[in-house]
Amino acid sequence: MASILVINDDPVQLHLLASWLEKDYFAVSRFVCSEEAWRWLQKGNVPDVIVLDLHMPGISGWRFCELLHSLFGSTQAVPPVLAVSATYTGIDAQDILKDLGAAAFLALPTDPQRFRQQVRQLVECPPSPQCPHIWMVSSDHSAIQRIHHIFVERGWRVVEWQAGKQVQVAVNRVHPDIILIDDPLPDMTSEEFGVWCKGQYPQAMCIVLGHESMGRRSLPLGIHVDAYLPKACDPLNIISLCEKGRWERAFSRVEHLLDIRTDDLRESEAQFKELFETLPDILVIYDHQGIITHVNILGAQQLGYRPAVLIGNAFSLIKPEPIDAESGLTKPTLSYEGRKWEEAFLRQKNGTSLSVEMMERTVQFQGQRQTLFIARDLTARKHMEEENIALEHQLRQVQKMEAIGRLASGVAHDMNNTLTAIMAHASLLKIQQKASAPLWTAGDVIEKAVRRGKELTSQLLGYARQGKHHHVTVNTHEVIQEVIALLGRTIHKMITFRADLSATRPHVVGDPNQLYQILMNLGVNACDAMGERGELQVQTVNETVTPEYASRIPGLCAGDYVLIRVTDTGTGMSLETQRHIFEPFFTTKEQGQGTGMGLAMVYGIVKNHHGYIGVTSSPGDGTTMRVYLPEAHCATLKTKSIQRTEPSHGTGHILVVDDEKDVGEAAQAILEYLGYQVTVVLNGQEAVDICQDLTIPVDVVLLDMVMPEMSGAACFEELRMIRPDLKVILCTGYDRNHAVQNLFNQGVIGFIQKPYDVDELAHACQVVLKHDSRVEPCSTGITC
Repeated sequence: MASILVINDDPVQLHLLASWLEKDYFAVSRFVCSEEAWRWLQKGNVPDVIVLDLHMPGISGWRFCELLHSLFGSTQAVPPVLAVSATYTGIDAQDILKDLGAAAFLALPTDPQRFRQQVRQLVECPPSPQCPHIWMVSSDHSAIQRIHHIFVERGWRVVEWQAGKQVQVAVNRVHPDIILIDDPLPDMTSEEFGVWCKGQYPQAMCIVLGHESMGRRSLPLGIHVDAYLPKACDPLNIISLCEKGRWERAFSRVEHLLDIRTDDLRESEAQFKELFETLPDILVIYDHQGIITHVNILGAQQLGYRPAVLIGNAFSLIKPEPIDAESGLTKPTLSYEGRKWEEAFLRQKNGTSLSVEMMERTVQFQGQRQTLFIARDLTARKHMEEENIALEHQLRQVQKMEAIGRLASGVAHDMNNTLTAIMAHASLLKIQQKASAPLWTAGDVIEKAVRRGKELTSQLLGYARQGKHHHVTVNTHEVIQEVIALLGRTIHKMITFRADLSATRPHVVGDPNQLYQILMNLGVNACDAMGERGELQVQTVNETVTPEYASRIPGLCAGDYVLIRVTDTGTGMSLETQRHIFEPFFTTKEQGQGTGMGLAMVYGIVKNHHGYIGVTSSPGDGTTMRVYLPEAHCATLKTKSIQRTEPSHGTGHILVVDDEKDVGEAAQAILEYLGYQVTVVLNGQEAVDICQDLTIPVDVVLLDMVMPEMSGAACFEELRMIRPDLKVILCTGYDRNHAVQNLFNQGVIGFIQKPYDVDELAHACQVVLKHDSRVEPCSTGITC
């Protein structure tokens, strides 16, 4: 949800503007005092858009714009500012705001739809920062080169001219903010050129760089030059002078506008008063004695009164003061001076209570400080929320029942798309660093985690279609160390880890990714149970289970095992909870915090590995999970040393077609690093349009399989009709299935499965470009 900061010293305008934005479900922070809004920003709050009134006491809107640049300018982008004003209108105000860095301007009163549309546009498409323009007029480029570079570094847009007449005859000139004249000019004097500049661009500041003696001479009347500076002056002083000049010119024009807009302000205030009367919320103003001095028409009607009946009565008539339970006396009503809405009840004329959300603010009304009470009827909203809660509960139950059947397709594809962008950038990070560098290590950790994620999506597909999983010899100690390393980077720093890996024969036979999933689930559950502080201990031992011992534990068979104990110092579990922890969808976490599938999957994986899982726990004493996995009687696994090889670079034009922007950009980053020219399009029709232009060479198409509007298969058919010899590599987050094989039969030349890294994509493109014959996909999913 986007956040909007609204600052307006008129509480009626403030409420009206904020109400319009809240209809679009923006999170609105409202301030009637600009100083308080400034302190709110200084605390680190960064809104997406600022709606700022220009004419305010204290820090005016103009000054606020200047302060924003000092607060954000050096560290991050200034939030877009939508300036609003009932005092300043017209082209002059917009020009000044451009100088001050505001993104947009609206004169009040304005149409609600136009105002909401303007804010939505600033949220969805924030404008690029306004870059001031400077002209440098000099016949000697080398003399001003240093000044040129410094202005560019500060974000200025610099245009160089070699002579005054060259400027005068140029067309489509962008109006400059500053004109820097390097005296002497080859074709006219600097004074003559300054006169022309001031006539054409009266708002621009003209500075002449000349000899030392020029700065001491007095300027004759009619010579329109703002400043003379010696050629040897510090360029930073020039920038300081230019920026100061821009602000001073803007503020001088503000005072002029203030006098012009006084009559407009009076008219606008009358219009806003009319809006106040017809606003659908309940708006009440009462004095320090609690007597109602004003109420809007529609608000009074909601309470069952006419405005004339309420005015002059006590505010307690509609908002009774609370009763103290002990003394039986009424408590004094507190003024809600905050900016948060509070829920309350108002008393209607018929005696019933009306549920509202309310806010109170001190305002200046009829020459004295009074309290503005704003309330909004919550009856319809509460009824809708109750219906939504009931519907959400029903929907969650339906989704739970449908989840397993939909995991195989949706999760695998979408997750692999997401992992592709991560894998691509992680592999690029590694290949650009030395193996001993911290960034290489970070990229390696990310890449390993992505490969785990890829295997997990394959497991979901395998589970859904009863597919086969890997059965290889696995060193449990290596898996444990990898899990601990990853948890150490992600969980709370006050949780400590202790590993006691005492098993002399740590190997088991199974799927390494499923074993990783077992330990990761147990580790995450243990950390969740401990909260922010505790100790997680992982132990391994070799244990022989005798037939006698196995007979006392249902599900455990006699034999030699690697026993893994995961012990935490968390809250523990009751016996009743322990009876259900391995059931699907059973969870003790708060709603929305857990799916109830973690331990159920762990239980299924352990059983598939012919093992056993047990639990020992009691409330307040922590938990120990015991995992028995059959010991593998085999030699120690052979390990591969890390070998960094430079991927194959190439040349040619590759067209990337993928509806996921992140995936397309990831592929583009890899391919451009490898030396290819890359074009990325987000749908099949754009790819067809490009290929129809036979003047554009396309050597290879990297084509996504699943896209909206035009699928990968339909796009391939169109491409083959246009360019029969076009080489296409199919790229998808699914496994190679019948649909992929059909496209191979029709002429697809290669296949690569998401997610992929630099080496895989480089190899696929190299082989396709070097061979004219079809390239069959290998077992890893890349072409070979």
